[in-house]
Amino acid sequence: MTTTKQRSSVFMIEPASPNEVFTPEDFDSETRMMGKAADDFVRNEVLPLLPEIEQAKEGLMRELDRKMGALGFTAAEVPTHYGGLDLPKTTVALIVEKLGPEPATCLTLQAHAGLAILPLVLEGAPDQKERYLPKLATGEWCGSFCLSETGSGSDALAMKTRATPTDGGYLLNGEKMWVTNAGFADLFTVFAKLNGEQFTAFLVERTSPGVNLGREEHKIGLHGSSTRRVAFENVFVPAQNLLGEVGKAHYIALNTLNLGRYKMAASALGTGKYALEVAARYAKDRQQFGQPIANFGLIRAKLARMATHLFALESMLYRTGHLMQAWFDPIHNLPPDHPELHLRYREAASEYAGECALLKFYGTEVQYLCADEGVQIHGGYGYTEDFPIAKIFRESRVPRIYEGTNEINRLNFTQHLIRQMQRAGLPLLEEARAQASKLGAPLPNELHPMLHTLTEQFRAATLMAFQKAWDAYGDHLREQRQEVAAAIADMAVYLYGLESILARLPKLQGAHAEAGEWMAMLFAREGVVQLNEKLNLVLSALGADATQSSIPMPTFNAIEIANRLAEHALRRDGYPIA
Repeated sequence: MTTTKQRSSVFMIEPASPNEVFTPEDFDSETRMMGKAADDFVRNEVLPLLPEIEQAKEGLMRELDRKMGALGFTAAEVPTHYGGLDLPKTTVALIVEKLGPEPATCLTLQAHAGLAILPLVLEGAPDQKERYLPKLATGEWCGSFCLSETGSGSDALAMKTRATPTDGGYLLNGEKMWVTNAGFADLFTVFAKLNGEQFTAFLVERTSPGVNLGREEHKIGLHGSSTRRVAFENVFVPAQNLLGEVGKAHYIALNTLNLGRYKMAASALGTGKYALEVAARYAKDRQQFGQPIANFGLIRAKLARMATHLFALESMLYRTGHLMQAWFDPIHNLPPDHPELHLRYREAASEYAGECALLKFYGTEVQYLCADEGVQIHGGYGYTEDFPIAKIFRESRVPRIYEGTNEINRLNFTQHLIRQMQRAGLPLLEEARAQASKLGAPLPNELHPMLHTLTEQFRAATLMAFQKAWDAYGDHLREQRQEVAAAIADMAVYLYGLESILARLPKLQGAHAEAGEWMAMLFAREGVVQLNEKLNLVLSALGADATQSSIPMPTFNAIEIANRLAEHALRRDGYPIA
């Protein structure tokens, strides 16, 4: 399937047709084989080691990382010129999703194959790539990403790590925290301020004198993942290990995180699906009042809601990956020393930053929803370490914090809309006024026309909220009224989600098609509730009349639909579409 290269955020102003939207049903046999290899690896070689992983057995995670290298997972985004596979973003997401049942192992891969490798791919000089990428691609070396500090979390530019010029290179001093893979990384990508001002990145080998590791952090979850502080005390960095341009490391950090957030959503999808699988099996086995708890309506409602949000996340995830890939494809034909290579990579990696931010905050909240409801279905047993849902729950909290908190990513999404309007000419304000009349229009009785009408009204409501906020605050929306900016991002989730689902439905067959329609109906119904609430919040906050703008509620029997969907999920021991 091919896609025309289009700007991001177009979904805000115009509908997409099914043949323009990539879905999991479009994967070819080779991609499915890669997904199966990842699924077999995590279920046959990783999950049986959970006791050792939880105890952080010395050397185990590094061994698993090498095995992922042997399978090609660490080479997924490395250009073929340097021994990589250069896989499409959708295939990379599928690999990460399939590793989701064991989040610590999945995070190890993401930090190595994403956060450590992508800075080199995006901004590295040819000699740096030749030196490091082949080792990182095979898993011979492992990499790590050093950005956060004690006083600079969301405000990365407030860092205190310094680089000072010296003969033949630089002296690095400072301390980084929350460094994933630190315990066994061979190469660190370190961000510092050169001369105390210029935000710059450096490649630092673990064996460099003055590199010191702190103890492993005692985390709530992700016990198998190495997380340490890394201190740099007069560490000499050769001049050839300065990464990218002096004073422009923000391109490296932001674009690496943009792509990392996309894969975080993939990981969240995999962990959420596993939580649903575990919960569905338990619900069928657990007897209360003389019958399986899977027979009870409130349990079935939980299973249905979990499946519905996973379906929306999955539909958005693979649609976005394919759209992003269209920006990376032209780069494949450029030679490694092409003078505009870095600029092309920057453009490709940043274009869909808004959608990646949206997927990150929504995906990690879906993951937590599935883990939390899974614990509730288990009852008291879910609060013990004797059942796998407890581990899933512990490890589903922190993704809402790292790689940009979900609050920051909500603001990032709305700010991205503003940038697309200003730089790419996206006619958001014009469309807002043109589509305002669609709000409140009656819904057709037939299912698919009804869902399409709701999508139009979701678009009109989200655009209205954006237009009113822009009129009030302009460029300063993010700084002056965060609550409004975040509400717009929440509204966009349901617009992008429902539109992605609708484009997917024609590709589903048989029982999958029926389950897809049920999930579309439940997602649309929840979307009506959420958009009406958020639109009211925005209009009221801005002093506008909120009484005349609302989306009508569809009248289908949501309880019956949820019961049917839950029954389908129970028969399949989890996610209803596979």
